[in-house]
Amino acid sequence: MAKSKTKKALLKLLKSTFSDLVQCEEVDVKEAYRLPDKKVRVKIKEYPFQLNLFPDGKAIHIYPEMRLNASGKADPTQRYILFDPETYYSDISGFFRLDDDDRVTLSGKDSEQLKFLNISPKMPGRKLSIINDEGSLIFKSHVIEPRSCISPLFKDKKIHKITDWRLEKLQRIRRIFGGPIEMLPEPEALTLIREVNDIMSDEAWRPKDDSNRPGGVISLPDDAQVFIVGDLHTRSDNLLTILSQNGFLEALEQERAYLIILGDAVHPEGDCALDEMDSSMLIMDLIFKLKVRFPRQLFYLRGNHDSYSEEIAKGGIPQGMLWGQTLVKKRSTAYKKEMDRFYEQIPYLAYSKNFVACHAAAPTSSPSYQDLINIRQRPQLIKQLISNRLKSPNRPSGYGKGDVKRLRKCLGVAAETPLVVGHTPLSLDETLWENVGEIDNHYIAYAADLGWVGVMTQIGDKLYPLRYPVEPISAIIDQLTD
Repeated sequence: MAKSKTKKALLKLLKSTFSDLVQCEEVDVKEAYRLPDKKVRVKIKEYPFQLNLFPDGKAIHIYPEMRLNASGKADPTQRYILFDPETYYSDISGFFRLDDDDRVTLSGKDSEQLKFLNISPKMPGRKLSIINDEGSLIFKSHVIEPRSCISPLFKDKKIHKITDWRLEKLQRIRRIFGGPIEMLPEPEALTLIREVNDIMSDEAWRPKDDSNRPGGVISLPDDAQVFIVGDLHTRSDNLLTILSQNGFLEALEQERAYLIILGDAVHPEGDCALDEMDSSMLIMDLIFKLKVRFPRQLFYLRGNHDSYSEEIAKGGIPQGMLWGQTLVKKRSTAYKKEMDRFYEQIPYLAYSKNFVACHAAAPTSSPSYQDLINIRQRPQLIKQLISNRLKSPNRPSGYGKGDVKRLRKCLGVAAETPLVVGHTPLSLDETLWENVGEIDNHYIAYAADLGWVGVMTQIGDKLYPLRYPVEPISAIIDQLTD
């Protein structure tokens, strides 16, 4: 992240020093326009474009990326997203974001572009470059013939399609929650958590342990499509932002995909009141509503903050202890007992042939598959999965490349299968990190950043890190009517 910011700052300095670096013909596109073999700068007036890539005429849409404000209106940014309109509104799909100074070169040899944009592998290796230059788009054709064509999408339904599509999803989310996004009254909250615990007692895709209880592992079908969210730490809007983006909600509704939450939804982090626990109750209410609506599609893995332990503390605040006390004070002793039961039933690891996920770490011991299923009998294994961190000079007991390799082997998945964990954000201004600890296909996902929220998203048989700007979704939903 820091290297990227430094590079962009250097590019801005070069552009200001050598202004001819970005000089090109400016065009105001009001109808279909065939791109020439020289650079052209397209004037943007907050409307989207369709790009047709010849010879097959494949259509790609280029939209100014909008950010919903608290009133539900769309505020434009200087970013753009490129996507395939045939899949973007119906499937979980990828896209490319063009921030200021970003460039994408469309290519039939780029594996991500083949999956995200569904372009033909027969297209040249360098077909067309698009650069975001301070909100203007610069197009440069690398193949003279056949030329690509751009055309503005002026019709109102096209201009506002993404915004309208997302607002309609927010209406469906409101119906799932049963009204505004606010803490449930105690009787309703108690009924809800009891329903969740009944589901958890015979949860889908969980092999039974030796006591005939749901074991510590979620074993999803090999053809399962997943999306994985890291530590939320009470950020309800971050979770709601994800559900209102891409085709995530549709895939849950149609039972085509599975949502994995890596634990630690409770206890606020960052520059906020660390002893405030209402937001913890709210996000668990939301997750419980989603679990009841999607009992076979949503899974919550245990994190170290999913506890009342006095050892769980931030900034000197004993968050674990306060959490237990607040549940009794603001809900009831009966509610806290049901939360105890929920914590006792939570799984610790989820996997399929395409991914492995747990809250914190690959175990440093050598557990068998049956050990993972019978994890309640192995407190040290629990501690490794939910509390450990990467090995370092200051943490010699941490996990490393060999532990990740051994976990993959234990689960019977391929050596390159992605491992996704949360627990250890590497900075305060990011949300996803790749190949962490110089371990290939090892990701950290953190979903409590104020500006951006990341989600590890399976497209085809591979996981990709996608990021979205956080929006005040709760406030928007609260203004909607039933």
